[in-house]
Amino acid sequence: MYVAESGIENGRPLVFLHGWAAHGGYFVPQTVAFGARHRILLPDLPGHRHSPAASADLTIPHLADQLHAMFGTHDLHGAVLVGWSMGAMVAFDYIARYGSAMLAGLVIEDMTPRILNDRDWQFGIRNSFDMVQSEAAMQMMRADWESYAHNALPHLFARDSRIDPALVKWVGEEMARNDGQTMAALWNSMAQQDYRWLMPQLELPVLILHGNESQLYDSAVSQWLGANIAGARRKCLDAAGHSPHLEMPDLYNACLAEFLACL
Repeated sequence: MYVAESGIENGRPLVFLHGWAAHGGYFVPQTVAFGARHRILLPDLPGHRHSPAASADLTIPHLADQLHAMFGTHDLHGAVLVGWSMGAMVAFDYIARYGSAMLAGLVIEDMTPRILNDRDWQFGIRNSFDMVQSEAAMQMMRADWESYAHNALPHLFARDSRIDPALVKWVGEEMARNDGQTMAALWNSMAQQDYRWLMPQLELPVLILHGNESQLYDSAVSQWLGANIAGARRKCLDAAGHSPHLEMPDLYNACLAEFLACL
């Protein structure tokens, strides 16, 4: 697994875990903001950009295994995991199977413990996204990834986002570079995961960051997380969508800095 590392060697490690079909480079604003005081690690999770992987190997547990290996090779005691979207799910799986002894904190950025909705769960992806819709989405990914990525791009941001058009263009180009078969395999694994049971068992400081204008997750998701994770802090960024660290980096960084100062 490719890992870009920067910052200061003796600083608290910050590990930024990107979302599905993204990569570590999406956290450049945080690298700049925190590099003077922290050790920054930006992995490209398997199947993304500089970390190619066979589609059959791509599951959330496989990604979490690679994260666990990275903790060992990079000596990351006292690290803070910042998980955006799928990255948070990778963090959940890592903690579920390897524990949180190496961690000083966890940041959950606009994510749910279960992405699919059903009769008993309505805090997944918006508009009651369920298994049938998920299967249809995977078919589109496999058939025409470029079109799927183009249509998915606007949902990463608030509907009325004022984000730099050049940045949106760059994100779209980066998304399109992914392989549709690989992304479909990983999506299939995400759809199978359910970490609701883990939330009440988390025994480390947790910050929940949610974009109030997220087109993927309703604010009720972050409220559920806040109610089910003991002692969790919750910050809602009013004008941000699914990607607060890109849409409102200054405010996002301020929320993260406040959390880090309390560890």
